[in-house]
Amino acid sequence: MPLDVRSPDELGARARGFFRQYLTGADAWIKQNFVAVTARVLAQFGRAYELRLKYLFDQLFVRTCTEISILRLHGADVRVYLKGAAAATGSIAGIGQPGATYPAGVRYLSGGTTYLTTAAFTASGDGSFAAAVKAETTGAATNRDGGAALALADAALYPTLSDTVDVSSDGLGGGADIEGIEDFRARILARKGQPPQGGSLADYERFALEVPGVVKAWAFAFSGGVGSIVVFFLFRGRPNLIPTEADVAVVQAYIDAKRLIRVDDDVASAPTPDPVDITIDNLTVDTPEIRAAIETALDAMFLARCRPGVVAKPFTLSRSWIGETISAVAGEDSHTLAAPAGDLTFTASYPVRGTVTYA
Repeated sequence: MPLDVRSPDELGARARGFFRQYLTGADAWIKQNFVAVTARVLAQFGRAYELRLKYLFDQLFVRTCTEISILRLHGADVRVYLKGAAAATGSIAGIGQPGATYPAGVRYLSGGTTYLTTAAFTASGDGSFAAAVKAETTGAATNRDGGAALALADAALYPTLSDTVDVSSDGLGGGADIEGIEDFRARILARKGQPPQGGSLADYERFALEVPGVVKAWAFAFSGGVGSIVVFFLFRGRPNLIPTEADVAVVQAYIDAKRLIRVDDDVASAPTPDPVDITIDNLTVDTPEIRAAIETALDAMFLARCRPGVVAKPFTLSRSWIGETISAVAGEDSHTLAAPAGDLTFTASYPVRGTVTYA
């Protein structure tokens, strides 16, 4: 049963009652009476004690635990561990001396972040080369889009290398900040509710969620043919949380490292975003703040309630969810939801918030 903390008035009434019970003739309800003052003091002491008990009680359960250090203990009991920050990885392309081999550890710069080549690389006959790199620091800020330029940091050490290189079209991905407490809590609860089963869909989802930066994952069977599995996932810090090819490569490599009995090529996949445009008429309280709050709430709703749809398992976005979300925004009085006109079904894409129009 939950532990309810009593109010100072409730505790004070109990204390005055005890004084009346054990101190014959005392009137603990007269404000000027020392006994009444003492009862109030005891009530405040009792409330502090009960608040402490409530805090300790909450730490006993994953759902109510507020201390990350204690939540990590809960997670360790079922082998779920807090995801640390991760560094971005990927490949770059540049020009060097034809036929020359360069060592691992060549340093490049971009926006205050440094990247090192992770293996030796050789320039081809025309001088072009491709090399794998990894950021020296961690965090989402280390990710780079495809085509971004990196500058050679130690030009004097490598005079035959071009001053700049380009990030491959897949980009540098996989960089992530340390996991938040709510994401960590959700993974622990999912692990407790769905224990490992040697390669079930839930296992694949858990593998993806173990990768730093991944916030949601969905596994589907037979999407690519008999015996196949696909794992769609979302990655923090990306537009609409849609992962890049570099992010997909990181998740795929992690799943491959699990070495399950079954072997699936290209299990990890980015869902195809399908923007849902929304038109709101007759918004009675129409201010920039209300509009911003509506769009923020809609983003949260799409993340919380939507998943990718596949042919074998379509997803239906209920129009009522959109109206309900708008109505729940603080300060919103009334509105008319003009679009979408009905429920939307997705069989090969993932719904995301599109343009919100106010008429």
